[in-house]
Amino acid sequence: MRKVFAIARKEFSSCFHSWLGVMMSVLVLLVSGVFFVILVLNYAKISMNPQQYGLSNFSGINQTQFIFGSFFINISIMLLFLVPILTMRSFAEEKRGETLELMFTYPLSDFEIVAGKQLGIVWFFEILLLPLLGYIVIYRWIGGEIDWGPVLLGYLGFWLLGNAYLAAGVFISSLTKSPMVSAIGTFSLLLVFWIFDWVEGISSGVWAHIFTELSPLAHYRNFTIGILDVQDLVYFGFFFFYFLFLTLRSIETRNWKS
Repeated sequence: MRKVFAIARKEFSSCFHSWLGVMMSVLVLLVSGVFFVILVLNYAKISMNPQQYGLSNFSGINQTQFIFGSFFINISIMLLFLVPILTMRSFAEEKRGETLELMFTYPLSDFEIVAGKQLGIVWFFEILLLPLLGYIVIYRWIGGEIDWGPVLLGYLGFWLLGNAYLAAGVFISSLTKSPMVSAIGTFSLLLVFWIFDWVEGISSGVWAHIFTELSPLAHYRNFTIGILDVQDLVYFGFFFFYFLFLTLRSIETRNWKS
């Protein structure tokens, strides 16, 4: 495990010692902050005059669900752009600089290399998530009421969704030498999974249900409304480890070449 952590620390520090770290931090804070402020202001506006919005009893609206449930749904859009940028250099940059071949000469297994790189990116993603916890403090400070169960599940769901997307992004990065191609490929793949969530809304039948079940958003949505379902946990676990497995197979293809 020491070798895995050593690679992870190297990957983690490389994110901070590049323009990516600053850009991603600013992007997360800016986008999430805008969504949070808009939702709080909308809630305050509706609460002052519910009749104007066709609501006879505003007390029936769950404050946590209105603000934090919507917040987690909205910031999931950010991952479509965040993940491709975070993962595009993972293996592609190593291949382009021919440092990956050098890494293969070290006493490291393919699994240790893949696991270390994946773990390093996950660490950086978790650092980006820490400021989001500040919104709970801000909301409590301005007098808001919080139902802790749904809020914590929302954060858990966002973490799981981000990790699943990161695993897919690292896999795409392992297929190419170009970070730009990796970013475009990852964005395209995530967009396809995003579109899967729409299928059941515009069609019906068994295939529509299958496509919807394949969408990470369909499973993520339960977390945003405070529902913890074992099926959703299994789905995200399978999604993450499946793409981790594909990345490992992708790296091992070098042994198939003559």
